[in-house]
Amino acid sequence: MNQQQNVVSTNSLQSFFGKVYGYLGLGIGISAIASYLIMSVFPKVMYTLIANPLLFILMWVAELGLVVYLSSKAMENPSLAFGGFMVYSILNGVMLSVTLTGYSIGNINAAFASAAVTYGVMAVFGTVTKKNLSGIGHAAISALVGVIIASLLNVFLLKSSPVDFLISLLMVVIFAGLTAYDHQKIKQYYLEFGNSEKASGIAVFCALQLYLDFINLFLAFLRIFGNKN
Repeated sequence: MNQQQNVVSTNSLQSFFGKVYGYLGLGIGISAIASYLIMSVFPKVMYTLIANPLLFILMWVAELGLVVYLSSKAMENPSLAFGGFMVYSILNGVMLSVTLTGYSIGNINAAFASAAVTYGVMAVFGTVTKKNLSGIGHAAISALVGVIIASLLNVFLLKSSPVDFLISLLMVVIFAGLTAYDHQKIKQYYLEFGNSEKASGIAVFCALQLYLDFINLFLAFLRIFGNKN
C-alpha cells in the first residue's frame, strides 16, 4: 500500500514539474520569438528603445512591477498570473533584442549553450539532493542585492570592464545557486499546495522563477563571452 502511494506521489510530482516546465518553455519560446521579430521584422522598435534610454528604463520598471505583482497574486488568480507571465515574456523578448544587438552570433550561441548546461546541472542537483538548500538560496539572494548595487555603481561611476567581468562571473555563481534552490522549492510547493486549487497558480509562479534564473544565467554568460572577445 505504501509503495503504491509512493508511486502515485512520485507520478504526481513529475506531472507538476511537467506543468512548470511547460510554462517555462512557453515563456522562453515567446521571448525568443518576440526578440527575433523585433530584430528582423520591426527593427524600428529596437532603434526607438536604443535612442530613448528613458523608454528602455520604463520598460525595465514595468517588468520589475510585473514580477512583484505576479509573485504576490499567482496563487489567488492562476489565469491572471498566466496572462501576466506571457506579457512579461513578450516585454523581456523586446528588451533582449536591444541587448543582443551588441553581440555576435558566436557569442550568443556560446552563452546560450553555457547557460543551458549550467542550468541543467544545477536543476538536477536541486531536484535530487537531500541537503536543505535554504542557506544557499538566502545567501544567493543577499549576494544578488550587493551585485546589483555594484553593477549600478559601475555603470554610472566606475565604468570599468574588469569590474563588469567580475560582476558577470558572480552572477553566474549566484543564479546557478538560485537554480538549484528554486528547483528544491518546487518540491516543497508541491507538497504544500500540489493537491489544492492553488496548484496552477503555483506552477506559473515557479515557472517565472525558473525563467528568471535561466535568462539571467544567459545574460551573465553573454557578458562574459562578449568581454573576452
